[in-house]
Amino acid sequence: MKTDPQILALLILICSSVFVVAWTFDAYTHAGIARQDISDPELKTHRILILSSGMLQFTLLLFYWFDMEVLPIFLALLLTRTIHEVIDEVRYHQERCTFFETVLHFVMWVSILSQIGFLFYWGFFFHYQGLATLPLLYVVWGLLLVVLMGLIGLKEWFLGLEKK
Repeated sequence: MKTDPQILALLILICSSVFVVAWTFDAYTHAGIARQDISDPELKTHRILILSSGMLQFTLLLFYWFDMEVLPIFLALLLTRTIHEVIDEVRYHQERCTFFETVLHFVMWVSILSQIGFLFYWGFFFHYQGLATLPLLYVVWGLLLVVLMGLIGLKEWFLGLEKK
């Protein structure tokens, strides 16, 4: 079954937008925590998450040209990212997080995994057919989300360095 590219793109943009909003609130929370209670192992785990997530998004882009060649790298990065997300939740956040933070993490997980699923489906099976026909609004919206994810990722990457 083939899905309309505009519907897929809209679903991807909505999931990405929800993720960016939730991640913004989560990053703000982390900034407050970093001033008093964030360990070096937790910072390392967050950095592995950021690195593997960025590389995962890049492999999704590569599905435009390749499929089977990129699939093992995609799966390895998805597994690495997911394992470190579980480590972060269970080891560092379980005791410390408020209910609001736990809900934020839930929203982040569901939205980003949905985004990855939609991108994988469109990219792996259809090589992003119809991408060039998307409305300009979708393209601008997508680029804005990529920039925001990059900025939040950089902010999170350097989190905790100011305490040293």
